[in-house]
Amino acid sequence: MYKFTLEKIHNYAIIILPSMIGKAWCKVFSAGEHVVYGTNGICLVDDIGPMRNSEDEDKLFYILRPVNSAASVLYVPLDNSALCGKMRYVYTKEQLDSVLTDVKNNSLNWIGDRKVRLNTFREMLHSGDMMTHILLVSCILDKKKLLDEAGKRLSDADDHVLRSAERIVSEEFAWVLGISKNEVGSYIQNYLGK
Repeated sequence: MYKFTLEKIHNYAIIILPSMIGKAWCKVFSAGEHVVYGTNGICLVDDIGPMRNSEDEDKLFYILRPVNSAASVLYVPLDNSALCGKMRYVYTKEQLDSVLTDVKNNSLNWIGDRKVRLNTFREMLHSGDMMTHILLVSCILDKKKLLDEAGKRLSDADDHVLRSAERIVSEEFAWVLGISKNEVGSYIQNYLGK
């Protein structure tokens, strides 16, 4: 059996286990909520509890199920603020539209140095910030267009970053707006007036 203390934080009942005392805490999410977890996309918080078949029953995890990969299960330890920092609530339509408004006033310049560019792009990809993801897609698509006109193509690494960023953006927009992923690009272009 667990030895625990029950605390109330932001109207949520939180179980405090001895192993959690003195450690940084995660944001508070509840079972049944949908969150975005890093580059894994939208996930259902299936449960909060110990890892299945773990010997350490005092260690609690958010048990996440990615909506586009129902067979996958992700465990995010509540006492790991770095991993919990990758979790956020799914944006609302209003928040997504606000991000698009902000995108209109910003741009991302292509970085000529391949190593610096890939490191920067990967950091941006893992930022969890929707505006950054959209700017990243826009920047790479602009470069792709210039390369296509010159009879060249993107490097495999740049193309991989592009596909990953497009997947992250299209998944959340499609989920929130109730449209197909294929319609997301048109929605964004229409909003931005392109």
